[in-house]
Amino acid sequence: MTYYNKEVLRIREQHFPKPYITEHLSRARNFIDENCCNTIDLQIISEFSLLSKFHFTRLFKRHYGITPYQYLTERRMQVAKKLLASNKTVIETCYHIGFDSPNTFSATFSKYAGMSPSEYRKKQFSIRLSQRSAPILSFIK
Repeated sequence: MTYYNKEVLRIREQHFPKPYITEHLSRARNFIDENCCNTIDLQIISEFSLLSKFHFTRLFKRHYGITPYQYLTERRMQVAKKLLASNKTVIETCYHIGFDSPNTFSATFSKYAGMSPSEYRKKQFSIRLSQRSAPILSFIK
C-alpha cells in the first residue's frame, strides 16, 4: 500500500462516519421527523438509535451540523408555520406541536421566524386574501 493510499484511508476514517453509524443517525432523524409533534426528548431519541445519548449527540452534530434538539425544534417550527398558515390559532398550534407553554412557543417561534406567531398568521392570511382578490386579466384579440 502506498503512502497516498494510507493517507486517503486515514482521512476517510477521520472525517467520514462508518456506515453503521450513518444508519443509526438516519434512523434517529427519521424518528424525529415522524414524531416531532409528540413529547420526545434526547433520551428517547438516543434509545431509538441504539446509542448512548452523549455519543449520539456528538455524532449527530458532526454528521448534520446541528444538535438533535435544534433539529427537533426546526422541524416543530416548520410544522407550526404550516398550521398557522392553515388558519389554526396560536394556542392550537402550540399544543399540537408539543409545546407546554404558549409563551415558550411564542419566544421560540419568534427566534426562528423573526416574528411572533400571531404576526406570522396575520401575514399569511393577508397573503391569501390578496391572492384571492387579485384581478385576473385576460386579453382577447
